[in-house]
Amino acid sequence: MPLIDGGSRITNYIVEKRESTRKAYSTVTTNCQKCSFRIPNLAEGCEYYFRVLAENEYGIGEPAETAEPVRASEAPSPPESLNIMDVTRSSVSLAWPKPEHDGGSKITGYVIEAQRKGTNQWAHITTVKTLDCVVKNLTENEEYTFQVMAVNSAGRSAPRESRPVIIKEQTMLPEFDLRGIYQKTVIAKAGDNIKIEIPVLGRPRPTVTWKKEDQILKQTQRVNYENTATATILTINECKRSDSGQYPLSAKNIVGEVSEVITVQVHDIPGPPTGPIKFDEISSDFLTFSWEPPLDDGGVPISNYIVEMRQTDSTTWTELATTVIRTTFKATRLTTGVEYQFRVKAQNRYGIGPAITSETIVANYPFKVPGPPGTPQVIAVTKESMTISWNEPVTDGGSPILGYHVERKERNSILWQTVSKMLVSGNIFKSTGLTDGIAYEFRVIAENLAGKSKPSKPSEPVFALDPIDPPGKPIPLNITRHAVTLKWTKPEYNGGFKITGYTVEKRDLPNGRWLKANFSNILETEFTVSGLTEDAAYEFRVIARNAGGAVSQPSEPSDAITCRDDIEAPKIKVDAKYKDTLVLKAGEVFRLEADVSGRPPPTMTWTKGEKELEDTAKLEIKIADFSTVLINKDSSRRDGGAYTLTATNPGGFAKHIFNVKVLDRPGPPEGPLTVSEVTAEKCVLSWLPPLDDGGAKIDHYVRESTRKAYSTVNANCHKTTWKVDSLQEGCNYYFRVLAENEYGIGLPVETSESVKVSERPLPPGKITLLDVTRNSVSLSWEKPEHDGGSRILGYIVEMQSKGSEKWSTCATVKVTEATITGLIQGEEYTFRVSAQNEKGISDPRQLGIPVIAKDLVIPPAFKLLFTTFSVLAGEDLKVDVPFVGRPKPSVFWHKDNVALKQTTRVNAESSENNTVLTIKEACREDVGNYLVKLTNSAGEATETLNIVVLDKPGPPTGPVKVDEVTADSITISWEPPKYDGGSSINNYIVEKRDTSTTTWQIVSATVARTTIKASRLKTGCEYQFRIAAENRYGKSTYLTSDEPSESSGAVTARDEVEPPHISMDPKYKDTIVVHAGESFRLDADVHGKPIPSIQWLKGDHELTNTARMEIKSTDFATSLSVKEAIRVDSGQYVLLAKNVAGPVEITGVTAE
Repeated sequence: MPLIDGGSRITNYIVEKRESTRKAYSTVTTNCQKCSFRIPNLAEGCEYYFRVLAENEYGIGEPAETAEPVRASEAPSPPESLNIMDVTRSSVSLAWPKPEHDGGSKITGYVIEAQRKGTNQWAHITTVKTLDCVVKNLTENEEYTFQVMAVNSAGRSAPRESRPVIIKEQTMLPEFDLRGIYQKTVIAKAGDNIKIEIPVLGRPRPTVTWKKEDQILKQTQRVNYENTATATILTINECKRSDSGQYPLSAKNIVGEVSEVITVQVHDIPGPPTGPIKFDEISSDFLTFSWEPPLDDGGVPISNYIVEMRQTDSTTWTELATTVIRTTFKATRLTTGVEYQFRVKAQNRYGIGPAITSETIVANYPFKVPGPPGTPQVIAVTKESMTISWNEPVTDGGSPILGYHVERKERNSILWQTVSKMLVSGNIFKSTGLTDGIAYEFRVIAENLAGKSKPSKPSEPVFALDPIDPPGKPIPLNITRHAVTLKWTKPEYNGGFKITGYTVEKRDLPNGRWLKANFSNILETEFTVSGLTEDAAYEFRVIARNAGGAVSQPSEPSDAITCRDDIEAPKIKVDAKYKDTLVLKAGEVFRLEADVSGRPPPTMTWTKGEKELEDTAKLEIKIADFSTVLINKDSSRRDGGAYTLTATNPGGFAKHIFNVKVLDRPGPPEGPLTVSEVTAEKCVLSWLPPLDDGGAKIDHYVRESTRKAYSTVNANCHKTTWKVDSLQEGCNYYFRVLAENEYGIGLPVETSESVKVSERPLPPGKITLLDVTRNSVSLSWEKPEHDGGSRILGYIVEMQSKGSEKWSTCATVKVTEATITGLIQGEEYTFRVSAQNEKGISDPRQLGIPVIAKDLVIPPAFKLLFTTFSVLAGEDLKVDVPFVGRPKPSVFWHKDNVALKQTTRVNAESSENNTVLTIKEACREDVGNYLVKLTNSAGEATETLNIVVLDKPGPPTGPVKVDEVTADSITISWEPPKYDGGSSINNYIVEKRDTSTTTWQIVSATVARTTIKASRLKTGCEYQFRIAAENRYGKSTYLTSDEPSESSGAVTARDEVEPPHISMDPKYKDTIVVHAGESFRLDADVHGKPIPSIQWLKGDHELTNTARMEIKSTDFATSLSVKEAIRVDSGQYVLLAKNVAGPVEITGVTAE
C-alpha cells in the first residue's frame, strides 16, 4: 500500500509484466483490489519483471517495480533421502542426493534443521550449497532428528527427515580393504611407477605406518607414502629390483591395531650368471664348462642361457647357442692349440641380462708334462760303476709316469749325456763304464703322454773309487734325557785317501727310517746327538768319507739306547775362608769362588736377595762346567749382603751362601717418611731405621724442614719419631731425615709431596634420602661445617646390608649427591658418608634410618602454583607443569574435551617429573581449557589449565537490533563479542552513516553498554550503523547493521507508541498475608513506548524509600520491598505506569 494515497482512497491496483528479454510491459490486470495477486500462464523457466501502479479518483500513480527479474518456477521436490554418514561425540555428518526435480529453477542451496528428542521445535542449523554437511556442537548422548530442504528461487522444498541418531563417539577396530590387491601382491616391471592405494577403515581414524621388511620405511622423493582421510597410498617411482620385498603396514587407534603385509615384486632382466666359469673337461678339440645361475633372476624364472665364444686374436664374439637350458655347455669343433674365451648371458621373459666372461683357455690335451723328479742320491760306488736312486715327481701332470731318462756328466764338464738306453721303469739305476778317480754327477727326467719333464737337480759329485771300509760300531759315552754322546773307531782301510769327515745317522726303534743326525762335518770320532725324546729307544750308525770323495758303507748299528739321565746330585765345594762373613771397606774388590760336581753337569746361578745376578762391567761372573767365580769391583755399602750360588740338575740342587759386609756411611732411613697429627702449627714425623746401617750402629738422626731451602729442625734425635713445632698455618712444607753413624751422615729420606699444615675435615652435614627404586638409592648431603683448612677432594659413600657388620664403599664422588645402584630388591641397607681432604677422611655421617630397596609407588600429583596462563597474540608460550609420581606417569593432554592434536606449532613433551606444553605464535584458536591427565599404577590425577591469548577482541555479536525509532533518534542494541581477546571490553565505538553518503561519523567512542540512543537525526533520513568493541589490546573489526534504518517521525508514530503494560505473578492477585516481623516484596514487569514513568502509591500517598521500605525501578521492571512488616504496612498498594499513550495501574492488598 502506498505511504501517500494522494488525499483520496486507493480504488484499485494495475499489475503489469514483461519478459526480461523484452523492453515493453504488458498488462496482467487493471482491477486488483488487494495488495497481492496471483499471475497465471507464465512460461516455465522464463524470467519476468513485474510492476504495480495504484489508482484513485484522480488517476494512476507511479509504479513500484521488482528490482531483479523473477524466474517462473516452483519450489523443488525434496531430496530422496537424508543419510547419516558419521557420528562423533559432538557432531554428525549428513549427506543427501539431489532432488529429482528442481522446480524449473536452479537449486541455490539446502537448509539443514535439527530437532532434539523431547521437543517439537525445529532449529535452523545452516544453509549449504553442497550435498553434505557436518553439524557440530551437538550435546553428547542426546538423540536428534535432522531434516533437509532444497531451495531455489521459488522457495523451499518439503523437508526430508533423517532417522533419529544418538550423539556419541563411534569406535571401530582398524581394517584394511585389500580387495583391490590380488593375493596381497603387487607385481611391476623395473622402471614403472607403483601406486598402492588401500582403503583404511576404523574409528577414530587410525594412524597408519609402513615398513620395508622390519625397518620403518624411509621416505624419499622416489619412495613415499601418504595417508588420507579414507586411505593410505604407497608410491614407488621408477621402481628397481631392490624395491622388491615385504612391506608390512599397520593401522592403530584406541580400539586396537591390525597389520597386513603387502608383497612387492619388481621384475627385470636377470643379472649376470654367477662365476667364475669352470672348465670341467679340456681336450684338443672340445671344452666343457659350467657356471652357476644368476644371484638375481629378475624375479621370474630363467628361461635359457646364451653362450658366445671368441678367439683371443679377434674381438668378434660368435654365438654358439641361444637356447641352453642347463648351466653347462660343451663347445666342440675347436682347433688344437688355439686360445679361446667364452661368455654366458641369462635370459628371462623380460630380456637378456649382462654377460659373465671366462678366463682365456687353450684347446689342448687335458694334462701336462710331469714335474721334475727328486734329486738323485748315489747309494753305491766302485771305481767302475755307481748306483743312484731318486724320488718320483711331486706331480705327474695328470697322466701316469711312463718311465725315466738318466743323464750323467763329469764334474768339470758342461755336457750331459743320456746313459739309459730305454725308459727306466723304477727309481734305481746303475751306471757303468766309469773312469777310476773321476767325479760324476747324475740327473733324472720323467716322461708321460704329454712329454718329458724338466730335469731334476744334479746329484752331489761322487768319485769313482773303490769303497772305504765302514767305521767301527758306535759306543755311548754319556746318555741323558735328550742327548747321547757316541764314540767309534776309524775305518781299517781309507780307500787310499785321507778320511775327511763322518756322518752320523739315527733311527727310532723299532721301525724308524735312518735319518742324518749331524748338520755340520764331524772331524773327530766322537759326537753328541741332541734333540732326542726322553724314554725313546734309538740305534745309531756312522759313515766315513775320504778326500777322494769315496763314501763308506754304514757301520754296524749301535746297541739300542734309551734316553734317560745318568743322575748324580750336585755338590758345591768352597774354601774355608768363605765359611765366615767376608768383611771389606767401601771401594775394595771381593772375589767368591766354588767348585761344583754332579751328573749331568749342573746348571749354576748366582742370586742376591730374590734377583738373579748378571755379568756386568762392575760384577763379573765366570761359569765353567764344574767351577764358577764372582768378582765385584769398587764395592759400596749396597754390595754387601748374602750371595747365593745354586747348582741344579735332575738329581737335585745344592746351595751355598757367601756373606759379604761392606763398611760405609748409613743408607737413607726407611720410608715412607710419614707426617701425622698435623694441626695448625705442628706435626709429627715418623720413619724406620735405614735398611743399611753402613755396618755400624746408628748414633742419631738429623731432621730438616724446608720452604725453599732445607733448615735443620734437630741434629741429635735418637728415636724414629719427632714432633715438629712452630709451623706456619696454611703453609706447605717438605721434610727429610738423615741417619748418622761413625762413618758419617747418610742419604736423606724425603716426603714425596709437600705437607700442608691442616687437618681432617669434619663429617658431612645432614644426609637426605632423595629417591629409592628396587635396585638403587639416591642420597644428598650437606658440606662439612669445617674443611680442616684444606679443600674437600671428595666424598666416600659406604653401605651396610642388614645382618652384616661390614661397611663397603659403594661410591666415591666429588659432589654432594650420589646414586647407588646394583642393590638387591627387598634388602634393607644402611648408608653413611665421609668427607675427604688431602689430610685424610673425616668421621662418617650416617643416614638416620635404614632403607629398603624397592620401587616407590606414588600416585600422580601436580605441583602447579597457578592454573591460568596468558600470552600476547603472536608470541610463544611454554607451560611447564611439574608433577610427582612413581612409576613415571603417562601424560595425556586434552583441549576442550578433545585429545590435543600435536603439530609443529602446538606440542607437548614429558619427562620423569614434568610435562611442557609449547605453543608457538599463539593465536585465538589456542584459547580454551586444557586438561592434563596423569596415570600410573597407583592412580591418576587431572588438572585443568586455562590459556588466555591476549588480543584485540572479535567483532560484536549481531545482528544489530533497532529497539526504538523516533523522529530524531534511533535506539540500537547488540550482543558482546563472542571472543573478548582475553581482556574485558573497555568500551564500544558506534558510528553512523547517512545512506546518501559514504562517510561514517562517530556517534560515540565511549559506549560502556551494548545499547545506545543515536540522537539529533534528521527526520526522513535513512541511516546505517556499525559498532566496534575495544579492549586494552586494540579495536575489533566492525559489526555493521544489515539494512538502513529510517527516522520516520510522525508517519510511524503509531508503530512506535505503545501504552504501558504491567505484568505480575498471579499470586499478587490475591491478598498477600505475612506475619509481623517478616518481610514481603512486590515485583512487576513494565512495558511501553516511550518508556513509562513508574509510581508506587498507598492510599493517596506516593511511596518513597525509607529505612524499612526500598523501591527499585529500571526501564522495564520495578519492585517494592518491606522489611520487618508491622500492622501499619497492611492495606492497598497501587503501581501506576504512565506515558504519552496513557496511564495504567494495578492494585494489590496486603494483610498482616
